[in-house]
Amino acid sequence: MSVLFLVARLAAVVSDASIPHLAPPPATDFTSLSTADVPPTPPEMPSGVGSRAHVEAMVEDAIGWCALNGLMVKSAGDGPLFTHAPFSLLPAAYPASALEQAKKLAPIFGTLLDAIGRDVPWLARTLKDAADADEFTRRLLKLCAQVQREGATQPARLAILRSDYVLHQPEGASSARLLQVELNTIAAGLGALSARVGALHTALCARWPGARQHVWQAAGEPRKFSLRQVLPPSGALEALAAALARAHALYGVPDALVLFVVQPEEIYALDQAALAQQLWNAHGVRSVRRTLSQLAFEAKLEGRQRRLHLMPERVEVAVVYLWAGYAPEDYPSARQWEARTLLERSHAIKCPCIEHQLAGSKQVQQQLTRAGELERFVDEEACSSLRAVFAGLWTLSGPMNPTADAPPGEHEAAQRMRLAAERPSEYVIAPEYVMMPQREGSSEHSYCGAELAEALRTLSQEQRSGFILMQRLRPRRAPAVLVREGKVSLGPAVSELGVFSTLLTAKPGKVLLNEEAGHLVRTKLDGVEDEGGVGADHTVLSSLLASPSLGHKKPWWSS
Repeated sequence: MSVLFLVARLAAVVSDASIPHLAPPPATDFTSLSTADVPPTPPEMPSGVGSRAHVEAMVEDAIGWCALNGLMVKSAGDGPLFTHAPFSLLPAAYPASALEQAKKLAPIFGTLLDAIGRDVPWLARTLKDAADADEFTRRLLKLCAQVQREGATQPARLAILRSDYVLHQPEGASSARLLQVELNTIAAGLGALSARVGALHTALCARWPGARQHVWQAAGEPRKFSLRQVLPPSGALEALAAALARAHALYGVPDALVLFVVQPEEIYALDQAALAQQLWNAHGVRSVRRTLSQLAFEAKLEGRQRRLHLMPERVEVAVVYLWAGYAPEDYPSARQWEARTLLERSHAIKCPCIEHQLAGSKQVQQQLTRAGELERFVDEEACSSLRAVFAGLWTLSGPMNPTADAPPGEHEAAQRMRLAAERPSEYVIAPEYVMMPQREGSSEHSYCGAELAEALRTLSQEQRSGFILMQRLRPRRAPAVLVREGKVSLGPAVSELGVFSTLLTAKPGKVLLNEEAGHLVRTKLDGVEDEGGVGADHTVLSSLLASPSLGHKKPWWSS
């Protein structure tokens, strides 16, 4: 579906006087909500949204809004250059208390990352088994060791993080618990597009009584409430640009650039472009985009400080922001590794540095669940807050029959593996666990169900070391309308909350910035295994409906 066609359809919708969104009540006052024009809602639809025809008209309006407001991604294949970003027609309801809990954790995770990134011997020990099983992890550790031996000329570090959570609510449970899925320390994107999805949902609520009625019901049917309170703006675009600008200022060369290191075929190019535009408009900082392949020819280090310059213009780079480099596919030859090594050795401020990238691995996440490990890096109060959201994680690098003095978690994982090997037909661990690759961007996929039992039964100990065993999370479900490439999917869906944070340190012990930096929501139909994120076939972008009346107990509309 082309952009011109979308705009034409939007014009047709807006010109149709029969559509009841032309004269809405004030969007900030639910007491003036009129639902007289909203037809009855079928049971498979989200509550209060109206009939299927009503929803179809709303979808067309939303697609046109995307075209007019830059909520777009690059198309795959030979179709139009851009298409609308995959989106949820309505926001995802979360307890306001869960959002606040996740936001309060953001600077704690920043402190934790800073401490881990400065303890390279601990990182090397923690990732040893994973490196033995995975060449990519091994090469990252080798690069880290090289940088440590040579010594850094740039003490400052910038991190843009995103911690992802779900409301875990197993079958039969009366309440939900916020649990962390992972901490993304590299290429934590979608900050700009997520903000635009929130703006889309606010616009739909202003124009469509069915959207307003749904939000009003999900918010607990308050007598009076503002949309801004229940649909809180993400703020990620502004916060991420501000962090990059502050790092640029710390570098101290006003004319220097921020370098975005990107993948050759980037479907989120407009997400990156929006951040670059915000960086320029709000802070006067210029940025450029380059792939690792391009940098292999254009990037040069100059002087004793190894200052990074881009040729042939010989323009200096203040900050390197990695949107790529987290997967083996980003390094098809030695040339890309040479470019990454040059970036790490340079005087530019890295986001992330190699230590922070390694700290984001699943093996590190699993190690922190062991007794005494978290206390190594943060105080007792922070440990308590973090453990409250840790899911169950177990190592798979140990033997089937561990020694008596092995950690309890290793014994538990070994017991599960033995049961799977001895009684594979029962798939004894299938409902409870998932086996996940320990690094982001792995070509390996997660195993669950019958595949999981078979993998544990057949993989060698060295092969298992590239994975961890994780408690299978059961997110709360709710009816949703998902839109991808103009096509609508209906059904019970689950949503994941991501909270951004930014960390800027001038040197060890000197923290200049450590704060929450906005949020995003991603939604997919329940029961769909999707490991590719929004760019894959099932997950879409949504926004947050922060309900003050929706506690962690099961709501009436949740299945």
